[in-house]
Amino acid sequence: MKSNSNGAKAVSRGVVTAALSISAGLAMDVSQSNPCLAQDASGTSASCSIDWSKLNLTSSQSAQIQQLEQQWYKESGEIIPQIREDQSKLQRTIADHNADPVQVLALQQQVARRREQLNSVAMQNFLNKKKVLDSAQKKQLEDMFRVAVQNRKSQMFPGSQTEVMPDKIQSLMQRVRDIWPVNSDH
Repeated sequence: MKSNSNGAKAVSRGVVTAALSISAGLAMDVSQSNPCLAQDASGTSASCSIDWSKLNLTSSQSAQIQQLEQQWYKESGEIIPQIREDQSKLQRTIADHNADPVQVLALQQQVARRREQLNSVAMQNFLNKKKVLDSAQKKQLEDMFRVAVQNRKSQMFPGSQTEVMPDKIQSLMQRVRDIWPVNSDH
């Protein structure tokens, strides 16, 4: 009977360790929720933010973009603290040895819903900003966005592609990478 008790304790420790690992992963900074779509509330650029001032905006466009950025700060400023609070509750609940699995799952789903809500708000804000632009500015934005995404990929997967290839070959290689992504752990 004693060996059964020790086995149960070992399994329990393993479950707690796994749960703490999961909660640590969930505790990622939510201000990076959608870094390509908006800047954080402090005004500093996220890793692949778009610098709207480089689009040669008219004063009217600039005012509209500024208004949309203020709207983003207000809306994200309401959602981000809720996500952090839910994450904190989730971490405390997971760490509790008597935690109810249903409550843990409910909290995890609440965090996921709020993150999705933040992503939706960011995307809608980006699309509203894009509506303000004329066709030449939209083309310039597309180019800036492509460069920002490529820079982000380079940061995430350094050295993954250094040589320049023709577009068709590059497209084929990208489709292959999408099917079998390169794992940086191996």
